[in-house]
Amino acid sequence: MVSVEVVRRGSDEITVVLKDVPLEYANALRRASLEEVPTMAIDYAVFYDNTSALSDEIISHRLAMIPLTSEKALDRYKPPEACKGEKQVDGCYTSLYLEAETGPEEILVVYSDTLKPQEDPDVVPIRGDIPIVMLGPSQRVVLEAWARLGRGKEHAKWSPVTVASLTYLALISIDQGRCTKCGLCAERCPTGAIKTVNGELVVREDLCNLCRQCIKVCEPEAINLSWRRDAYRLHVESSGALSPERILLQSVIEVKRKLLEFYENLEKVLSRIGGGS
Repeated sequence: MVSVEVVRRGSDEITVVLKDVPLEYANALRRASLEEVPTMAIDYAVFYDNTSALSDEIISHRLAMIPLTSEKALDRYKPPEACKGEKQVDGCYTSLYLEAETGPEEILVVYSDTLKPQEDPDVVPIRGDIPIVMLGPSQRVVLEAWARLGRGKEHAKWSPVTVASLTYLALISIDQGRCTKCGLCAERCPTGAIKTVNGELVVREDLCNLCRQCIKVCEPEAINLSWRRDAYRLHVESSGALSPERILLQSVIEVKRKLLEFYENLEKVLSRIGGGS
């Protein structure tokens, strides 16, 4: 029976153990989190004034790489396929405005908190301390940026994750006869899969990343490390645009969408072949 267990959860990361799930499907979830889950990002910018040292193109690129909050946008805006290539489509875009200026003897670093929403207050930079451009004395930049939903396969700026990894779930066995209980394996373990508690070694296989550092410092054959063939550990770190939980749930939806799309296309092809014969 398929099961999912959350083994680690943070504000911007989540690790789950998938049991009795085909490797192909588990990897499809990992790839979907990178390439298929939509998020908001700035698609293009209109500059009204720019006397800074950076060209419009460089500033535009920096704006595009700022993650935007996308939790509510997923349910509010049209999918990327309906908006790609069009600049003004109802339900596709929202705009943000930036205006900054320095005095004759002033130097100013313009940060992402200067980028203000004009229409949707729920689509804003995830943080206000991301630098965009430094203005020298008597310089000015005024622009309007337009954001829409997109997918990571179109451009990395729309990918909601910074890390998405899939590893086998470890099997760790300790030979008590050979183990000296010196604690070196616990000291060397970078993930806390092996810990010393009250003089005893405690093993958490779900935390092991199979780095084999414990084996290198222990007596020969004191620790046996292998992996399960029916369980995998999926780790996702969010860029901040979406919560890690939402990314995983949306990955399942996107995989299902692509499978249904494949099924419909296959059914059409087979029906044409059957009709032609």
